Amino acid sequence: MRNYKLILILAAFLLVGGTADAQGKKKIRICYCNAKHLVEKIEANPNAETLYLFRNGLDSLPEEIGQLKHLKKLVVSSNNLKYIPPVIGELTELEEISFKNNDIGALPPEISQLKNLKRLELDHNRLETLPDELCELKNLEYLSLTHNALHHLPTDIGDLESLEFFYIGTNLLQELPTGITQLTNLIELNVANSGGLLVIPDLRNCQSLERLYIDSTTLFDVSFNPRVISRLEIYMVGR
Repeated sequence: MRNYKLILILAAFLLVGGTADAQGKKKIRICYCNAKHLVEKIEANPNAETLYLFRNGLDSLPEEIGQLKHLKKLVVSSNNLKYIPPVIGELTELEEISFKNNDIGALPPEISQLKNLKRLELDHNRLETLPDELCELKNLEYLSLTHNALHHLPTDIGDLESLEFFYIGTNLLQELPTGITQLTNLIELNVANSGGLLVIPDLRNCQSLERLYIDSTTLFDVSFNPRVISRLEIYMVGR
């Protein structure tokens, strides 16, 4: 009987410990707060894994965000951000980031430190260029950059070896770098509404490609026959 009680006590202790740990890893949802309140929330939740700052009216992120060392998902969409602070590079456990619908003009080189990043959303900003350091994100699977002002992509874009979904339509691209032909895991590519006479390079090595979105002015490299990719479906997107 004494052993049975001991087992029950031990089980209860483990259960309480597990619950406490689960409470330590939690989401933070913050809406319509001032900068001071945001800093207080961050400092009160150092073990948070998810931080949502959707439609919060933010024009910047505090340096204290670098304290969230366990953060895996960061959503700061539909705010007024003009830049991403370099401290973002300290959040090395990040797997998903969304900065959609802001006013961001550039990415910090420190983004290359996010080696675990799998998903990056930057649609509806004012990006004109991308840092070469972006191409160091070897685990990135999803990259969306639509509705920006990009004139070109980094030469080493093909180094994003895990990329499966790539959305770069509605920009100012005049050409695609040949490095894009190295994205052999690519499943979906959207280059529609790029604002110019865009030429699709020879994608024959991208045998995983299933969906390609283009517009009426898009051309294909003379050496590329899309039919060599057996699963490829091409969609013409209207303006």
